[in-house]
Amino acid sequence: MADLLVTGSYDRSIQNFKKDINVKFKMSDLGLLSYYLGMEVNQQNTGITLKQEAYAKSILAKTRMLDCNPTKSPLEHKLKFCRDVEGDLVNPTEYRSIVGGLRYLTHNCPDITFAVGVVSRYMERPTTKDLQVVKGILRYVKGTLDYGLK
Repeated sequence: MADLLVTGSYDRSIQNFKKDINVKFKMSDLGLLSYYLGMEVNQQNTGITLKQEAYAKSILAKTRMLDCNPTKSPLEHKLKFCRDVEGDLVNPTEYRSIVGGLRYLTHNCPDITFAVGVVSRYMERPTTKDLQVVKGILRYVKGTLDYGLK
């Protein structure tokens, strides 16, 4: 059993492909794609919109930031980045998990890519200062939950 996602520009070509593949394999056509790998897909005549709202909410819930105040920018203006050698350490496994989730979220939220790249540099020895920057990104995500790519 395998899933197959078929896309194309011409409906006739897609229908012919489905007909040909159905001759060789048992197949069920589930219609238009609506959800795939954590991405919400909304297909209309005017275009296709991709979002990760549910995935973003799950990250916020996991980090107990679902009710946080949103911000308008993923990073503070003029924030200086340097390794915090003397800072208090945080759980590196949790930090990596949050940053990894944010990295996956960049597929449909390219506006956080730079900020997530910056916090990714500190995965080896994350401190409370690094975690505060990550929480700032999460607050931005909270304010942009309904954003997507068209």
